Amino acid sequence: MSSVIANVVEIEAVHPHPNADRLFLARIKGWQAVIRKREDGSPEFAPGERVVFIPPDSTLPREMAERLGVVTYLAERTNAEGERELVVRQVRLRGEPSFGLLVRPDEPGWPVGTDVREHYGIGKFRPPVRFSAGDAEPSHPLFQRYTDIENLRHFPDVFAPGEEVVVSEKIHGTNARIGWVEGTLLAGSHGLQRRRPEPEEMATSTYWFPATLEPVRSLLDELRQQGHPVAILYGEIYGSRVQSLHYGRRNGLGFAAFDLLLGEHYLDHDDFAALCKRHGVETVPILDRGPFSLERVAELSRGQTTLPDQHIREGVVVRPVAERFDPRIGRAILKYLSDDYLLNDKLTATDATDL
Repeated sequence: MSSVIANVVEIEAVHPHPNADRLFLARIKGWQAVIRKREDGSPEFAPGERVVFIPPDSTLPREMAERLGVVTYLAERTNAEGERELVVRQVRLRGEPSFGLLVRPDEPGWPVGTDVREHYGIGKFRPPVRFSAGDAEPSHPLFQRYTDIENLRHFPDVFAPGEEVVVSEKIHGTNARIGWVEGTLLAGSHGLQRRRPEPEEMATSTYWFPATLEPVRSLLDELRQQGHPVAILYGEIYGSRVQSLHYGRRNGLGFAAFDLLLGEHYLDHDDFAALCKRHGVETVPILDRGPFSLERVAELSRGQTTLPDQHIREGVVVRPVAERFDPRIGRAILKYLSDDYLLNDKLTATDATDL
């Protein structure tokens, strides 16, 4: 799960709300927030003004929320520990999405980029965790968990305008990994290695299900025979038993691969795609390939899934054609969740996550 980012930012632009005379739309990084109009007709926050931006799914202590006067804008939810927390949410106001909270800094001299999490007591909301009783086991140190992908709205400048990128659909399922590690076939969720079930239980075991797919076995066996001591395939398990979006898998599971680790390095996209195609491994849908544009990414995040059934699109994942690193986030790979998904309380508030 990506980290919470709450810092001092600059209002980039302010525009009139198209459907409300008393409201404006403010742009912050890759986010939009609805703000009020003052009595004199000016916006509550002006372009270039420094503010504290508290993004969606952040938590605030009740005392701080009361001091800031924002309690009524927060949702009370149960976290992974079973405790109730006040969570910053996203809403649609007169047809326009509004994400997070904007507040004036307690210290006017704070420069842009100041991390204010500790000052305001801001945390990250951790949704309830779904445990599969008894199937976790100690993890092999080389069975690497997948990259924690940060939000493109927080880091809109990681990709340069015009940089060639690949945009894939983000499937609403559960992150899985399977691979050969020093001669042993291992499988697991994002954070836990899962014990191998009995052969007759393999097809119904969420995280060992990919091992029942001949294309997956073929791909991994080839890499093992080539002498790779570590070859881990990452993908999304989806279906009716996983999350509320089942993509037509009402009575079973599906697996779509999105990355491959050989040793300590991820394959470039084209090499990964060619390998999966040769073995017939299903991959996440590719929506676009071309020059990076934040507006284009936002456009691609909207609409319906390209997979079966009439589900909304959860969002997209953006990565460069060739692997590279960014000093702020590590691997240059980012996600952009759709407005419709973020504003769907049924999905964002009720679906659980796995370790």
